[in-house]
Amino acid sequence: MKDIHVQAIRVHAYGGSDQLRLEEVPVPAPGPGEVLINIVASGVNPIDWKIREGFMQRPLPYIPGVEASGVVVALGEGVTNRKVGEAVYGAVDGSYAACAVVPSEHLFPKPTHLSFEEAAACGGAKTAWGALFEVGKLEKGQRVLIHAGAGGVGHLAVQLAYHAGAYVIATSAAENAAFVASLGASEVIDYKIAPFETQIAPVDAVLDTVGGDTLDRSYQLVKPGGVLLCLVNQPSPEKAAAAGIRAVWAGTKTLHAMQEVAKLLDKDLIRPYVRKVFAPLSSAAAAQDYSQLGGPGRGKIVLKIEE
Repeated sequence: MKDIHVQAIRVHAYGGSDQLRLEEVPVPAPGPGEVLINIVASGVNPIDWKIREGFMQRPLPYIPGVEASGVVVALGEGVTNRKVGEAVYGAVDGSYAACAVVPSEHLFPKPTHLSFEEAAACGGAKTAWGALFEVGKLEKGQRVLIHAGAGGVGHLAVQLAYHAGAYVIATSAAENAAFVASLGASEVIDYKIAPFETQIAPVDAVLDTVGGDTLDRSYQLVKPGGVLLCLVNQPSPEKAAAAGIRAVWAGTKTLHAMQEVAKLLDKDLIRPYVRKVFAPLSSAAAAQDYSQLGGPGRGKIVLKIEE
């Protein structure tokens, strides 16, 4: 397949969205345990532009993107759990491209009730599941506060916590309050009308998807012995010790989390919400700019690669 070329976005230098270049790249061949998929849609996540700006390093040049949906077109040696022609979704490194090679265990059959765009927006669910249950050990009946409950990770975290039987409190802008409540939040706190920490009684767990000042103001909201989970910054051990709580970075993404999320998606117990779709692939810069500068909103951003 090396003589066949397809379109992909590549980054040759760290910087602004003008570093996203539409280029022709060879079609990769799947190795043992891998499959080749034609990508229909890619999720657009904050990590995409953070890597592009150099906050995290990758060998240059690279193709952005960490999640996608598409159709299997070739199987590597030893692959028995996927089949050619199967619609799939999952963790796909380098998903801003017409095709990509993926370990077969990172892909799951796309539920028929989800569109390709929705399936490409499921990655936040595995992040949230890993944080809440693998790291946070959230249990039925516990009170959990989820910051940015309408966001790309937050709106899935609210659903996951609700279906686990937790009492869910979420922060949100007023215009998204009804949306967050519909996902399972029993209380929706408008963080704009007053500091959120003045509106909430202590909880067993906090999931912080914002970081910075939000993290600093959240230590006081966790009951002694509870847990503060942050997906953005490394919490302060000193502040955690002073509050008598556990505070950890919780951005784990494990295969087990992916498998558990896939079960819930198959049963339609959780569903990703797509905020905006950009198309075609050449719209990658506009999609990342919207992710970075579009302000608070609900759900995920998706880049449509092909029909």
